[in-house]
Amino acid sequence: MKIPGLGIPVCAAAAILAPALAPASEGTGKTADGGDAPPPLRIAYNYCTLSYTFAYYSDAEWDAEIDRLAKAGYNVALVLDGTYKVWQETLREAGFGEESILAFLPDECARAWWLMDNLAGEGGPLDQAAIEADAARGRRICAKMREKGVEPLLQGFFGMWPGENPRAAGMEGLRLLPQGKWLCYERPPIIDPACPAFARLAASWYRNLEKVYGVKPRYLAGDLFHEGGKTGGVDVTAAARAVQSAQQKAFPGAAWVVQGWGENPSKELLAGLDPRFTLIEALVFDMSVFSREESVCDIDFGEFPWVWCEVLNFGGNHGLYGNLKTFARLGRAAKGKGAKTFRGYASLSEGFFTNPVCSDLFEEMMRRPAGSEMTDAELAAWLDAWVDKRYGLSAADPDSGLKLRLHQAWRILAATVYACPRPQQGTVENLMCAHPSFDAKRASSWGPDEGYWFDDSRLAEALECLEEAARGMKSANLDRDIYDLKRQIGANRFRALLPRLKANDNAAYAECGELFDSICRIPPSGVPPEFRLATWEARARARAGERGVKAWRRMVTEWAGAKYGRTELADYANREYFELLRDYYIPRWREFLKTRRFRVDKSGCDSL
Repeated sequence: MKIPGLGIPVCAAAAILAPALAPASEGTGKTADGGDAPPPLRIAYNYCTLSYTFAYYSDAEWDAEIDRLAKAGYNVALVLDGTYKVWQETLREAGFGEESILAFLPDECARAWWLMDNLAGEGGPLDQAAIEADAARGRRICAKMREKGVEPLLQGFFGMWPGENPRAAGMEGLRLLPQGKWLCYERPPIIDPACPAFARLAASWYRNLEKVYGVKPRYLAGDLFHEGGKTGGVDVTAAARAVQSAQQKAFPGAAWVVQGWGENPSKELLAGLDPRFTLIEALVFDMSVFSREESVCDIDFGEFPWVWCEVLNFGGNHGLYGNLKTFARLGRAAKGKGAKTFRGYASLSEGFFTNPVCSDLFEEMMRRPAGSEMTDAELAAWLDAWVDKRYGLSAADPDSGLKLRLHQAWRILAATVYACPRPQQGTVENLMCAHPSFDAKRASSWGPDEGYWFDDSRLAEALECLEEAARGMKSANLDRDIYDLKRQIGANRFRALLPRLKANDNAAYAECGELFDSICRIPPSGVPPEFRLATWEARARARAGERGVKAWRRMVTEWAGAKYGRTELADYANREYFELLRDYYIPRWREFLKTRRFRVDKSGCDSL
């Protein structure tokens, strides 16, 4: 028997996919030591993560990251390195000239949105050496992942195409569907998956995919009509069926991993898919979910398998934010309406490593059996143990003053910044990073527009505890956390000053000048590496020279290329790198305040 429309034997597909997409209640079994196993899938990264965080990682850094993934318990991870070469070979086979191909490929910072069909060519052209090195790195990443028990999730072919129809053999019947614009960018068109050319081009793509990576993937990514794409009047159900059919023909049993974000996936799209070969990533940006005793999970995609995905961070921006009780009760994802099709978890934050306590607790819970929860007392005990491990403290001498102060600091943070009570898209943003306006409420176009939910004086209390502990011990993590907390307190202070600045309060202008000066006077050597623009620029330069540095600076400031001017994307990442605050964000605020102040005493004016 064959599956209608897919052309592969049911028994073969079931043998390949059953372990991965089996229900959590049926497919987990036991661990090696006889305990209950966690849900079968634990996935790392979304598209944006790989541009916002990992765009310029070296081979050594990728080795360390893959080791971390395996140790944390992830068993699937998205891989985008290598896609330049797959596209180059596929377009060559389709008859495109080299100049046209290179014009289609963007730089590494824009790659995520290119592969989601939001733009093309931004930051290019790349040279051939960069394309070949990228292909070698992608192949190496896949080999290393499989060696460590992590399955690569590779880019599938869903029909994105350059905006032209080459006159070449095999291109007969090619029908392109214009996709309109994604913000300021013209989106590449989509090939109608039902047209005669689609299957031929998909076969070419998958042949080149296997050639470049050296693996037959079990998971394929890619979204039709992502974030407002135009269907062009096509039968979406038939289109989805055609895309999945091409996947199954190339790699029988592979699962199509579809992002559940915004209006995607539509009911029409799901109607064309086989649940046995489909996995939906349910992206959840509401970090207050599960924090209330009565909260339950209402995610339900009917018969389609799905995973619960945290999206704690957007754009890699800095900010203390999250809800530890949400992660402590993560098991509720396996108990709600979609319990029968729940398959596990995914960490899809766009910026990794910004709130380590949240990501570490998430990973702790995703490794536990489906349905596991921590009580408040268990969460408190976990947090104390996490603090000890983070700062290298021994379990002995539990009553030491130093340890008690560290525990006290983190209990305050757990009750304030890590107890967000409301749904919102990421952290409350630092208004120093906002385009100057007295009425600014957020730095990015889509950030939360409410203020902080906690008593700011509690953060000063936590900082005092951390600084007191730092006088009695040395710890890079402690130095990092003190800097991060000071950064957050400064952000809170500026937000509170803004209404007074609008009112031409002389004292507020003086305070603002003092705040700016205190930040700008920090010696670069006193800033943790992850908060230095220089750290990330060095990584980009090592991989892509000055082209990489230019791309990174673009992404963390204006985002879009210079020809577009200031767009809705500007300051989306709004990262509080020391150099950006000192040389970019603070100077534009100083200029704004100076040009808009009419009644000011001399000392206040000078302070700006």
